[in-house]
Amino acid sequence: MKLLIKSIFCIFLGIGFSGCVGFFMMKSTLDLALPVIDEVQVIPDVSSIAFEWKRVKNKSVEGFAIFRQEADGAFECIEIIKDSAVTHYIDKGLKPESVYAYQFATIGADYTISRKSKTIRVKTSFIDPVEGLYAQSDEPRMVKLIWAPHRNPSVEKYIIEKKIQGEWKAIGSVPSRLLPEYIDRELSDGTKYEYRIVGVSFEGDYSKYSESVSATTKYPPKPIENLEASNDVPNLIVLKWKPLQTKDLSKYAIYASRQEKKGFEKIAEVENTRYEFHTEENGERWFFKVVAVDRDGIQGSLNLVPVSGNSLVPPAQPNIKSYQVQNGVGVIEWTATNTQRVNKIYIYRKSGLGDPIRFVLEDYVNQWEDKDMQKGVKYTYWVEFVDVNGIKSESSQHIDLEVQ
Repeated sequence: MKLLIKSIFCIFLGIGFSGCVGFFMMKSTLDLALPVIDEVQVIPDVSSIAFEWKRVKNKSVEGFAIFRQEADGAFECIEIIKDSAVTHYIDKGLKPESVYAYQFATIGADYTISRKSKTIRVKTSFIDPVEGLYAQSDEPRMVKLIWAPHRNPSVEKYIIEKKIQGEWKAIGSVPSRLLPEYIDRELSDGTKYEYRIVGVSFEGDYSKYSESVSATTKYPPKPIENLEASNDVPNLIVLKWKPLQTKDLSKYAIYASRQEKKGFEKIAEVENTRYEFHTEENGERWFFKVVAVDRDGIQGSLNLVPVSGNSLVPPAQPNIKSYQVQNGVGVIEWTATNTQRVNKIYIYRKSGLGDPIRFVLEDYVNQWEDKDMQKGVKYTYWVEFVDVNGIKSESSQHIDLEVQ
């Protein structure tokens, strides 16, 4: 008969015994003579539930078995207490705001166990959310979070979370319930950030999340307008632009590069709307970007289309069209694609190893005669144009003449 009762009991409890002391439960036998615990007091907490029952003064009782059911699952034995004097138990590691069902039984000698008590259903509690969360972004590249200290003294600290690429991620913590602030630094300009906070108890239990709040960091200055770069000044590129109408403007930063799409480096900071960029050679072409900088040091975006400029290019290069000796006189004729800027003409003559002699023509002509040639001497000639600024063109090709 005992074997039959034992088998029926094991089937009733099912595999839930695996959660208990396995050896005990596999050998346990139902004993209807053992007393049943009929009154259990409970105190639910956030992640634990405390139980208390009256002292069982029955010499046949050697301890207690505790069973738990989660949601729609089966009852499982979670604890064997082998001490009949014990009247308290705490079930830990539970989920907040969750319902659990419990049953109790007494255990006797030789692996005997009583009928289970009536089912007790208990719901764990929760920690209220942090209240009064506020985000402010009065200073550049930072957001300050402030909130009301949690009213629950069991809260030890706070964890701050920020939404990053659509997901909430912890970014920091505050170690004390009475320190209700957090500063998020090194943020991007003109960017919206969203935050929430959760309190953590001394036992590691999380409160409900606060409402989320957001703040936007200070925007950078707007792009400047009407940036112009000159192309007609010797050894200079003059930059001009329209003043930016903003209250906290501090200065302008100027960037330059020899390439249109990369290599830009800061070359100057100015407070006015004009800048003179010196070039080593005339005709140098540069690309420029100008951005405003506010009083907090935040500068406008460099994601701009650059403006190009160049110092005054040299006059067009002369091209010697014809050259010959006529009756002992050297005659040289030249042309150019553009002669408007020609102010002077330099003609160079060189013979042997000596230095060249320079002849200067004050007015533009397209021909010159060398009447001072010696017979049997080979002369080399070339021509340069010079503008009013003294800028010389590239030299023409070199030609040779000789009086036979």
